[in-house]
Amino acid sequence: MLQGEVKLHAQAGVTEIPANEGRTDLPVLVRVVAPSKQQRAPIDLVALLDTGDSMKLKAKDPHWTRMDLVVAAMELVVRRLGAADRLAIVPFNAGGNARKMTPFTYMDQVGQNNAVQFLNKPRALGGYTNFQQAFYWAVNRYLDARSGDEKATRPGFILLVSSGDDKSGIGGRHVDTGGYPVHAFEICGGQTPGKPQVMLHVARETRGTYHPVDDTVKSLALALGTFVGGITSVVAVNAKVDFAVPDGVRITKIESGSYGSEWSKGTEGHVDVGVLYGKDEKKFVVHLSVQQLTDPTKGVDKQPLLTATGTYNKPSRREPDFMKQAEVTVKRTPPPPASGTTAPPAPPATAVHIQQVVAVQIVEIHVAAVLQEVVKAHNKDDGGDAAPNPKLIAQELHDKWHSSKADEKLQHIHEDHVKTGDVHVTEMVKLLKEHGHVGVLYAHAWLASHATQQMATFAVSSVLVKHWFHSEYMALVAGDLAYHAASMAAPPAAAADDPCKCVDFDRIDHRLELWSKVKREVPEFFQPSEDAESHHLTAVIREASLDAINRAMHQDMYLVLLYYIFVYCYFIHHAASSDRHIFYYFMYMMLICLIALQGRRPCEQPQAMLLRRQAVAVVVQAAA
Repeated sequence: MLQGEVKLHAQAGVTEIPANEGRTDLPVLVRVVAPSKQQRAPIDLVALLDTGDSMKLKAKDPHWTRMDLVVAAMELVVRRLGAADRLAIVPFNAGGNARKMTPFTYMDQVGQNNAVQFLNKPRALGGYTNFQQAFYWAVNRYLDARSGDEKATRPGFILLVSSGDDKSGIGGRHVDTGGYPVHAFEICGGQTPGKPQVMLHVARETRGTYHPVDDTVKSLALALGTFVGGITSVVAVNAKVDFAVPDGVRITKIESGSYGSEWSKGTEGHVDVGVLYGKDEKKFVVHLSVQQLTDPTKGVDKQPLLTATGTYNKPSRREPDFMKQAEVTVKRTPPPPASGTTAPPAPPATAVHIQQVVAVQIVEIHVAAVLQEVVKAHNKDDGGDAAPNPKLIAQELHDKWHSSKADEKLQHIHEDHVKTGDVHVTEMVKLLKEHGHVGVLYAHAWLASHATQQMATFAVSSVLVKHWFHSEYMALVAGDLAYHAASMAAPPAAAADDPCKCVDFDRIDHRLELWSKVKREVPEFFQPSEDAESHHLTAVIREASLDAINRAMHQDMYLVLLYYIFVYCYFIHHAASSDRHIFYYFMYMMLICLIALQGRRPCEQPQAMLLRRQAVAVVVQAAA
């Protein structure tokens, strides 16, 4: 097989079946294996960044807000995208702030710089969070607005970063994102524990992933790095696997997680795989019903059970490529010989068990089903504030898993292989009991990752940082972003929280006081001598010194003017209509500053302090 091709493998749970017997449930493991990253597909990424009230909360990192974390981590993401990739940034809350969206921009050096500059502009704008409107924009204004060629050759992704506090009611409804997966990163911890139900629902509905992330810049960078490492290593798109079975065999079920599958006729079926990352591997279990042979007295060395074929598109190619078909056969052994004849050697004892590679996958699917049932029973989908009881979930999970070991699905699986499920369940039970809500998030993240078989990062608290289904390249990118995030300094205090902090008036007061004193003492510094030339030189120096002082004082007055403009805009946005008379006062103050600056008559220090006190008084009055 040529290097760079997507490979298809299939293996039955058993290697032989007696000719005079049938099987009502024979599992077949089908694996789709992508090549390593060589030539990758350019991507289109829409980043939906929540700017609602919850993003104003303080993060665990000192002097950081949640919005600061998002901006810092997204800057690192921008720098990891390639020149052929395109990024659109959509800050959103209740109204979505449509005017502040960016178009799809190629991430060359100029595009990256523009994106970083844009990221440093938006801050938490307040209001409730509206996922539904944000998804509408992501699909209709960006991803579905692309040309046919772009859709065929450029996989589209939706990145959602939020605290999960959605008020649009999308949690109980179908989420339509046009077939584009939403990869949801929920910032939790700190002042709020997070409500995963809505973002989990979004991830499952769209075949995306769910990443609970601690509110530290390193954790968020690690999670986003894993995600970026995946989408920037896409080696195949539009992947699809088809199944066909001969007479005497029927497809009874296809377990494909969140990937769409169909087998209604029983004689054929398919799984829509979609995008494949470098070294990606997707596993699906096809369940077959196999009849006994027409002549049960004769055996068959190889009876065909299932044929798997597949198609996909390589990067930047519209013509499909074909996976080499995989065929599954079993040996049909004849019945024991009649009395008096020589019997063939008995098969080994392990032949009655499902083969290991198939058995392990079946056990994981069974663990996921048990965990899903327990967690779903404790989900608060009604929007209530009561959080699930982690210890109660842990006890129910423990009891239900051990009772389910007697399930018919596990009867033909060796106990050593069943123990792989014990490892998962034991780890979850321990986390649920010892770490409460963190354990609940762990269970949710594991379920979402298992359903999509895509990378997911669990980066909550100091309990553990864990990845599932990640490649070496993803780990490399994630580690690189986390390394750079660890050295990032806290951003300066945001001015939007307090309009009085946009100008350092204490420093301006001190500077103006010093300049006023120097200005008064300039004549004493330059005393002319007796000759006329000295008188002229002294006058020139004195005039130049005064002019320099005036320019410095003008600079501070420009800052005062900037303050009035900012506060005016701030109250236009926040104050009630009954306070509009305050705005006219601000306009009057700005006019005074402009007249002083235009007439090149800088205000002295007492005048500047008076202006400041008047402005603060107005702010206090409006706030009251």
